[in-house]
Amino acid sequence: MDVTKETIKVAYRLFLDREASDAEVSVMAQSDISLDQLRNAFLNSPEFVRKYSARSPSAAPAMRSGRAMVHLHIPKTAGSSLTRILAPHFARGSQLPISDGDLAAFAALSDTERRKASFIFGHLSHGIASLLPQGHDYICVLRKPGTRLLSYYKYLYRTTDHHSQKFVGGQNMSFGTFLEWASDPQNGHLNEVNNGQIRRLAGLKMQRDGASDPQLLLAAVHNIASPDLIFGLTEHFDHFVQRLSAKGLILGAPDMRENMAPSPSNLEDALRELTPDQAALYDAFTGWDEILYNIAEQLYFAQDLSQAKAL
Repeated sequence: MDVTKETIKVAYRLFLDREASDAEVSVMAQSDISLDQLRNAFLNSPEFVRKYSARSPSAAPAMRSGRAMVHLHIPKTAGSSLTRILAPHFARGSQLPISDGDLAAFAALSDTERRKASFIFGHLSHGIASLLPQGHDYICVLRKPGTRLLSYYKYLYRTTDHHSQKFVGGQNMSFGTFLEWASDPQNGHLNEVNNGQIRRLAGLKMQRDGASDPQLLLAAVHNIASPDLIFGLTEHFDHFVQRLSAKGLILGAPDMRENMAPSPSNLEDALRELTPDQAALYDAFTGWDEILYNIAEQLYFAQDLSQAKAL
């Protein structure tokens, strides 16, 4: 993809949340920069680090009295492990498992009933907090999109009580064949496999309004950088648990490695077996989530830098 002046303007809005000056666009346009180099230049710029490390909460807000913790469980990101870690810190009667498909029923409850929920968790999209009469904080885990997609395929392949297992595992689908099958909206998995992390973090409204992938990415970045969202990375899950403990969100730092998903199959091996058309599908399904993950990784570790400077 060529880096045009319009691409550069969009990058300024995405990474720095501001409009670029004509001079900034001209200088960057003359540098013959690639798309990857453009992304890395913004992610490593002092302005980006200052901006988002300053927006990262220095202390955990989620355990304040009367606030609800909302776990946006993105499938195949160690979300089940995070739920097991968090749940004991909330009264059993105040815990509410829920998914996007349950929101209409949840909205129909009275304010009093909804206010009782202190820990809400499930396969949710950002925005459920608009239904809460009390304060809230979101929490989620993100994962590198390629390994998440492969893990999702493996999950459907082996999980006999999932309705899609008879198609994926039952028909002995390869990873590439699964990508083709999942690309058909009628099979019910397209929103999850097609950059599902930006979709969940942008919110249901944007999904239903048919927002473009760049618009979903912009919204997802804005949401993960907001003070009401705490996020971790699957690849650094132990570090995230230690961070939650240091923030006072959990007591102690439980070792959950035994509860983590089995080691994933080698992604490189799976990718080598793809046909050119399947590889193009894979790139399309992971490209926008890859940008989100790279930004999230920078933001995540910028919080450590910000805290170290404050000491």
